[in-house]
Amino acid sequence: MIRNLTRQKHTSIFGTLSVAIVASLTACGGGGSDWSNSAPASGAFKMKALSTLPDIVSGGNVLVQVDLPTGIAAQLEANKNTTLSDLVTFSRNGVDITSTLVPGSAPGSLVALVEGLDVGTNTLTVNAKRGFINAGTSLSVTNHPISGPVFSGPHQRPWICETAASGLGTPTGGDVCAAPSKIEWFYRTTAGTFNPLTTLTQPYPADLTQTTTIDGHTVNYIVRVESGTINESIYRIAILDDPANPISKPWSAGGKKPGANWNGKLMYQYVGGAGPGYRSGSNSANSSLQAQDSIRSTDDALNMGFAVATGTRNVFGTGQDDVLSAETTAMIKEHFIENYGMPRFTIGLGSSGGSMQLHLIAQNYPGLLDGIVPVRTYPDQVSVVADVLDCNVLANYFAKAPAGAWPVSKVSAVDGYPVSPDNSTTCRGLWQGFANVWQNPSNGQFGSAVTADLRYNATTNPKGARGDYWSGNVNSFGVDPVTGFARSAYDNVGVQYGLQALNAGAITKDEFLDLNERVGGLDFDGRNIPVRSAADPEVVAKAYKSGRLNSGVNLNLPMIDYRNYVDDQKNIHTRHRTFAKIERMIKTNGTRETMVAWTVSGNPAPGTNLIRQSLTTMNQWLENLSSDTSDQNYQARVIAAKPHTAKDACWDSAGTKFEEPASLDPQAQCNRLYPVYADPRIMAGAPRAGDILKCQLKPVSAAEYTVAFTAAEAARLNAIFPGGVCDWSKPGTGQTKQDGDWLRFGSTPGTWSVLSR
Repeated sequence: MIRNLTRQKHTSIFGTLSVAIVASLTACGGGGSDWSNSAPASGAFKMKALSTLPDIVSGGNVLVQVDLPTGIAAQLEANKNTTLSDLVTFSRNGVDITSTLVPGSAPGSLVALVEGLDVGTNTLTVNAKRGFINAGTSLSVTNHPISGPVFSGPHQRPWICETAASGLGTPTGGDVCAAPSKIEWFYRTTAGTFNPLTTLTQPYPADLTQTTTIDGHTVNYIVRVESGTINESIYRIAILDDPANPISKPWSAGGKKPGANWNGKLMYQYVGGAGPGYRSGSNSANSSLQAQDSIRSTDDALNMGFAVATGTRNVFGTGQDDVLSAETTAMIKEHFIENYGMPRFTIGLGSSGGSMQLHLIAQNYPGLLDGIVPVRTYPDQVSVVADVLDCNVLANYFAKAPAGAWPVSKVSAVDGYPVSPDNSTTCRGLWQGFANVWQNPSNGQFGSAVTADLRYNATTNPKGARGDYWSGNVNSFGVDPVTGFARSAYDNVGVQYGLQALNAGAITKDEFLDLNERVGGLDFDGRNIPVRSAADPEVVAKAYKSGRLNSGVNLNLPMIDYRNYVDDQKNIHTRHRTFAKIERMIKTNGTRETMVAWTVSGNPAPGTNLIRQSLTTMNQWLENLSSDTSDQNYQARVIAAKPHTAKDACWDSAGTKFEEPASLDPQAQCNRLYPVYADPRIMAGAPRAGDILKCQLKPVSAAEYTVAFTAAEAARLNAIFPGGVCDWSKPGTGQTKQDGDWLRFGSTPGTWSVLSR
């Protein structure tokens, strides 16, 4: 069913688009508005959490809004000698905290940063005093430790805390990864570098430069970077600020709100890779000053006035768990709101494994991000794992074939990737290595912090940390009762490798039969085995229901998808992944018009800065969307809000731009420049959407082939596929949408529930 998101769904979480109640936080100074400027609200008291959802508060603090009844607001406006405490009581678990309430910018509203919450359930109560009809109300909030977990399920163990490597000193959290936070200051020099700012008062260094924000404010290019630990992750928050009068307690009467240095918006950064975790990861304070997009480093977000936030668990190379990345995002964003201000909107940007996180967070935890810029797109990881593991079994087959039997042209016809300059293919030459990591628990890219004695070894340490993809997501996939390990959803039963090559005449019948007869599969330790891999249908269903596969649900937020074209350079970031996502969006949402696709040369011309162009275009798109007060559904408003710069396009190596709809038409200008290739599953007849993990089977039929099999060959074919071959015209086994938005994973792996909102 097409999901038409309502305005409420995208504005009720963390104060995203169209929230006006705290817009004044982008102005300088503290205090709040004069009561005389507030019009009375109607009805009884109302209270809601602003910094996060009530059930996932973390760190002991929560920002709330209280809307006053008409009578109280009117009396405060009419009688300047009446104070709020004369008319209202506000309490936390029975303790009076009325003094924390300050006027909000919305008429008749108050805001308060409530501190000192207990771990667990807390009750916030507001009541009227002195003769008013008691129309009080309560809000229940559930507070979690700042170390988590909140909704991701149990964290991995062992867990190596890398605070020392991140400049935060020795861990202080005992069994959890924690260290004190700190603030550092940097400035941009006229030479284009970032240097530490050693003096926080004028005169500042002579080589300090200025920047003009996207709102037109010219300010000193001085950056405040806050570092610390949240969710056992090293976080960094960078923002342009005035060191002589820095941001401090912005929700308190005497606090300092962000000034004109901040454009009022947040860019959240996601980084690629695909590693097993078991460590916090590390970074430096400088890492928040430049966005790593796997193409270049750029400070465009900061110099445009965006605040920039990230955490080491938003680095897929540290740990390939998108739920933990979403949880980290929610917690860091909550911290940002409580300590800096409410962003008008939040843009997520990330490349490669970062794009996987963006798509899955947008799908499964809508409202965390208002617009996304996935670079070098992959729709998700679990569907990519399927065809990447195919590269492993194919490589094993080709390695055992007689010398010269499979020239690279035929290998390419089977695996779908182009012949690379070194006379190989991406599948056989690069993906094979990832395949050995994602299924083999002993070969995971752990990082040196996870020492060998902690890692799984089938003989010497069978209970050690397993580095495969499935173990990193055990909370979603559950545990195999036979092996005691995370369940694997890899399945290649019925897959006819090279089917399209056979039908195109690129390989012979005997080559097709021999390949499928001997290709084999992988066991739970990533070892090649002579039989096909058959996944338990239960774990395949969990992959869909838990949201690990991107189905296109909720992917109707503003999206700019761009990539530098490297298909011809033996690179895993191939363009066909963008079209897999497009197919899923069309199937689920009926359109892909909420997305823009940009492609640029692998060696882009100077001045072709798609990060800056994407941020500028996304900023305008979200501004347009926030000002749309129509009654259209969310998807329609997103499409209507697209600025004129949000059009599909490609740029050639000279920087010439061609605007045309992204398509698979081989004669299109962009496709002549940047051809779209495939992968082993597509070449086996699978749909380009690539969203089938385990195919339904059908009997072998001669009608599927352009060649005629002899009786002996037909018998051989039926023996290879005794249960039948993949019926790609049908949905996959267990293929369905996720069980809901905002899933909370349980203490038992493979279990979850829907968060109350």
